[in-house]
Amino acid sequence: MSFRSTPLFAGDLYDTALRLAQEDVLKPSAAQEGAPSNNWQQMLALGWQGVLVAEDDGGVGASIQDLSAIVEAIARHGNDAPLVDRCAVAPVLLSAAKSHPQAAQLLSELMTGEVSVCTALDAGDKGPGQLTAPWLSAQQSLQGELFGIDLSEPATHVLFRARDVASQESVLVLLKWDQLSGRVKKYTGTDGRQYADVTLTGLSLSPSNTLLTGVAATKAVSEARQMGALMSCVQTVGAAAAMIELSIEYLNTRQQFGVALSSFQALRHRTVEMYVAYENARGLVLNQIEHIDAHGFSDDPYKMTLIKLYLAGLSRLVAESSIQLHGGMGMSWETLVARLAMQAMSGSLQHGGPSECLDWLTAQTLTESI
Repeated sequence: MSFRSTPLFAGDLYDTALRLAQEDVLKPSAAQEGAPSNNWQQMLALGWQGVLVAEDDGGVGASIQDLSAIVEAIARHGNDAPLVDRCAVAPVLLSAAKSHPQAAQLLSELMTGEVSVCTALDAGDKGPGQLTAPWLSAQQSLQGELFGIDLSEPATHVLFRARDVASQESVLVLLKWDQLSGRVKKYTGTDGRQYADVTLTGLSLSPSNTLLTGVAATKAVSEARQMGALMSCVQTVGAAAAMIELSIEYLNTRQQFGVALSSFQALRHRTVEMYVAYENARGLVLNQIEHIDAHGFSDDPYKMTLIKLYLAGLSRLVAESSIQLHGGMGMSWETLVARLAMQAMSGSLQHGGPSECLDWLTAQTLTESI
């Protein structure tokens, strides 16, 4: 029994990212709080935050396929760098608002690693009248909270959507992280990443904090959420491929009753289930990347929502199966398969978890039936 996965987009970017990802990853508790990891500093130096930024705006001007190659390779080694948030979601939002001087400046600084912008996008596009974002009063004062901001690496700014109370329209808000002093509650997630909740109530905004409003803001957030969902699916594909390879290697080398575990029919069936699910998911994600690269994002994220929901099921299936096939070793953080399983499971909850996907699909179905 043998298996070697084929990258979604092989090439120099994939190989470079794979070599970087192979470096030892510290336990989250071993990292110095507030300081970037060595891996993240190298990623910033390589300009990965600017991969999707247009050349005219100071970036690389590469394609979604190029970023997918990086994300997949990094995901294969359980690296918890916030690539999806900082290198995919934030650039999409800033590019949509590049007519604003502040956004234009940040776009050029992403490439050099001078800044790092995290995002906190609510699930406000579930259906009509279901915005869950913080709100902005007529006096330009914010109310509400932001939840689950990924701070596994330090950020200089945060981007999020607020709702204008008067017009009921979306507003894309940019804040420097320093402006949130005393309003942040940090905690460690089950995956070992550092997260933060932020209380916004009473925080006043200036015109420089508002990048987009109205339809333009809603469209930018929708595209950013689709990009986040797509790249989190790419992460899942990379992690799943590595877990299957590691599981097969373990079954081929580990012996029980004088024979390799790979000779047991029940374990072979379990492995085949993982492989079939992985190949289905890989094909779906590959097709979606090529479609978006050619035609751009859809105004209706129905297909992307279904793919994200399917990949959530895949991540659970492969993570649970890989751990069980490894036995007790699969529960140890020092074992790569355990880190990959945690990454895949937590990734399925980001940028549109299963419950959010189901809520959105239900809302859309009810709206269409009226």
